[in-house]
Amino acid sequence: MPIHGRGLGLRREFASALAHGTPRTDFDFLEVVPDNWMRVGGESARIMEALAARYPMVAHSLSLSIGDAQPLDLDYLDDIKTFLDRFGIDTYGDHVSLSRDSKGYLYDLIPMPRTEASLRFLVEKIRAVQDVLDRRIVLENISYYVEEPGQIPEAEFLARMLEGSGCALLLDVNNVYVNARNHGWDAEAFLDALPADAVAYYHVAGHLDAGPGERVLDTHGTAVTQAVLTLGAYAVRRFGPQPVVLERDNNVPGLATLCAELNAVHGALMQTAGATR
Repeated sequence: MPIHGRGLGLRREFASALAHGTPRTDFDFLEVVPDNWMRVGGESARIMEALAARYPMVAHSLSLSIGDAQPLDLDYLDDIKTFLDRFGIDTYGDHVSLSRDSKGYLYDLIPMPRTEASLRFLVEKIRAVQDVLDRRIVLENISYYVEEPGQIPEAEFLARMLEGSGCALLLDVNNVYVNARNHGWDAEAFLDALPADAVAYYHVAGHLDAGPGERVLDTHGTAVTQAVLTLGAYAVRRFGPQPVVLERDNNVPGLATLCAELNAVHGALMQTAGATR
């Protein structure tokens, strides 16, 4: 089923209610983290089967580690493909980051070096992943707090990654805002430097802002700010009214409250941009 409109990040806190309760109409699709649901049985498997029968889904993983220097984890990719095929999910992606080293997984999203050599290696790995999964993948720009000198500017790096690999971009508007604040560059200029047809869908989330002179933290634990909504509307004007997913990982409110925020966020991005769902 194709996705459109308003997407909700699936969380364990409300997965069972969505699977077994009355089908909801205040969101249009779910974003699922396959790492949390593949290789499961019992009630977890029954919940995922029920959700897949009710709602369109996209899959967004955490452990692809496309930016590392290790060979691809083909066992992990095989599990991902099995999950996607089983539940009829066409759209799959991860992050432009690394999450493992030679000793194993680090359980965090770490920015990869933005060098010519790493870009070439990254493009080759993306192509290989797309061949294995038989899908165009969607990669997300991440937030980061240290900027190494002498690197390729992030927007240029992403644009060249997209062109060389043929993948799509999951544009996290909050991450663009957080990085722009922390590193002192123009968020709108960053968006202008990306290809106009780059974006498959958007992420929006909340952050922690302690005020001038302090680092802004990407927490996914608060409501989306007006500054992020304004930047999101700018993104929609540039890249079009693609689907929008609201992320909330901490301080997760009740499902009705979360869906109300999703609808407010989606309306702000689309109405301000003069777009329709």
